[in-house]
Amino acid sequence: MGAPSKATLHGVGEFWGILMDQNGDTIWRRYFGGSSNDRSYDVVETDDGGFIMIGGSESTDFDITDNKGSYDFWMVRVASNGDKLWTKSLGGSEIDQGYGITKTEDGNYIVVGDTRSSDGDVSALSGNADAWVVKFSPSGDIIWEKTFGEAAFDSAKSIIGLQNGNFAIVGNTRSSIDGFINRGQNDAWVFIIDGNGNLKFNYIIGGSSLDFANAIIETQDNKLLIAGSTESNDIDIPENKGSQDALLIKIK
Repeated sequence: MGAPSKATLHGVGEFWGILMDQNGDTIWRRYFGGSSNDRSYDVVETDDGGFIMIGGSESTDFDITDNKGSYDFWMVRVASNGDKLWTKSLGGSEIDQGYGITKTEDGNYIVVGDTRSSDGDVSALSGNADAWVVKFSPSGDIIWEKTFGEAAFDSAKSIIGLQNGNFAIVGNTRSSIDGFINRGQNDAWVFIIDGNGNLKFNYIIGGSSLDFANAIIETQDNKLLIAGSTESNDIDIPENKGSQDALLIKIK
């Protein structure tokens, strides 16, 4: 078993990366962050066997060298042995949180989350918060960025590449979007973009209470299976078994 090394805590919250072998034994363990709150939500393996960890950071010191505002999308690229290669902050002067990442067929990456900013790296903001989608290079440079949403609070939680080359993104929305009327409070939300960030498909599912979509997969027959949670028992949600239920949605 490799010894967990370089596990230095900086503040009240850290990115915490652990590489384990097939038996669950730790090969290496690393903390990344600053003296404030830094939270990691997703990771992707790079072509060289390393990893990119993504999340949100409100720190301005230690590993964070380019803070943009209150909270930023924060990305940490590490080598296969866990050593830090680079870090990158994305966002504007307000709160920006990154939640999901995927690798693209052309060797780049797309990260998704939400933004409340209308400056810095964010070119447009439609409402209280928008889903923010950023394509970036292996060195962390922005290739393109786009916001999705309307007047209320909208967030993207996860992204996957599809068999046809497009990308499916899930999250939640309080807005009425692209002809879909908000059902009440938060609705589960799925939308599809192409490799240039152009919107191809939008769909909202929910009832009059709180509904969230957190993860998505594509089935072998090209259907989308979405996992989340719900507190509703009306409109698109036929029944409720308790205070909050697991929510599974299949889209043809």
